[in-house]
Amino acid sequence: MKNTSKFTYYLKDHLFILFVLLLFSCTGVKQKEYVVKNRFSVDINDKAVVISRDEVKKYVIIPDNKVVAVKDETGSFLPSQCDDIDGDGNWDELAFLVDMKAKGKKSVLFTAVDKSEIPQFPKRTNIRFGDKKMPFNEIVLGTRLVTSDSPSSTAAFQMEGPAWENDFIGFRNYFDARNGIDIFGKRTVEMALDSVGLPGKPTYHELQEWGMDILKVANSLGAGAIGLQIGDSLYRIGPSGKGRYRFISEGPVRAMLQLKFLDANINDRTYEIRHLISIYAGDHFYRSKVTIKGVKGDEKLITGIVDHETTLNKGEYEGMKYFYTLGPQAFLHEYLGMAIIADKNIVAGTINAPESGEGITMTHVVSLNIRDEKPVEFEFLATWELQDAKIKDPDYFEELIRKSILKLK
Repeated sequence: MKNTSKFTYYLKDHLFILFVLLLFSCTGVKQKEYVVKNRFSVDINDKAVVISRDEVKKYVIIPDNKVVAVKDETGSFLPSQCDDIDGDGNWDELAFLVDMKAKGKKSVLFTAVDKSEIPQFPKRTNIRFGDKKMPFNEIVLGTRLVTSDSPSSTAAFQMEGPAWENDFIGFRNYFDARNGIDIFGKRTVEMALDSVGLPGKPTYHELQEWGMDILKVANSLGAGAIGLQIGDSLYRIGPSGKGRYRFISEGPVRAMLQLKFLDANINDRTYEIRHLISIYAGDHFYRSKVTIKGVKGDEKLITGIVDHETTLNKGEYEGMKYFYTLGPQAFLHEYLGMAIIADKNIVAGTINAPESGEGITMTHVVSLNIRDEKPVEFEFLATWELQDAKIKDPDYFEELIRKSILKLK
């Protein structure tokens, strides 16, 4: 059985205001209503709201062994889930989805219930990390392979490592010394990755009804994998030290996993690195939260987009910087758009990785400022022509990036 845990993204004051209104029912019982306000002049659908358990306690009493459900003004349940963050068996965060009209607001009520009382909402996020051997058990805690040999990873793990998806897009991590990230293009909103890559199934390198693997990663960072920059040198995270995987949660709102490197040896230094990955329903991107212990002060966290002879475009919107490529760069030369989004205050710059060599190659690299044990957050967005043909229009794709930023903010 899978464990659950937490991952927090707080709404920022200048875009969304969360506040309490005290209302009185006809019985005189005081109820606390949670209100979300959209300051933007555009509709925002599937806005994810994440609240700590301590904050939720300000609105509702939570008996032991109860979870919290969310209802709107009509009394209808909203998609929600309660996630255990620290793995102690008690949930720590409430996450729910809400659709926001332009300049509108939504009032919701929290109710403590048994899990069985919450409706079964469609599962719009999923994590799959499967053993390649019968009976193809799901891996909840795993140890990274030390090899960089793809056949070894293929023999050990379904899809060569953990994969995550929502109703628009999917990704996977090479769970070996490469530590790259690949993309699954999807042509269905259904969760598809549970059976992909198993013996007897068609190869995911060929187009199927559900979609396919659409990115050639090679020795690049692929689709938002992480590394370190020290001086002018780029270092891959993964070839040395012990690597761990931990499942956190999946459900109607979000799915989360953690990749951890206990003793990453880089340039005669040792780091402990935690890479928390989450994907939310309705998004075209996944979110990364990276924390590094052992930072000396001259390092940069790096992430990147594989460079298939594409131009790296840049933009800034609502305090966020974004970097993207767009063109016929998918596996079968379909159009594929990829972007990195990060707060402008942490972006240090961009560089191009070498075209060849032993280390990180063929990558548009984005450098991010880091401090010891301080989380750094960024997002990686991808959209495929066979999922949305309109992305061939650069203006349309850039507008998709900007709409994604509004959801983040």
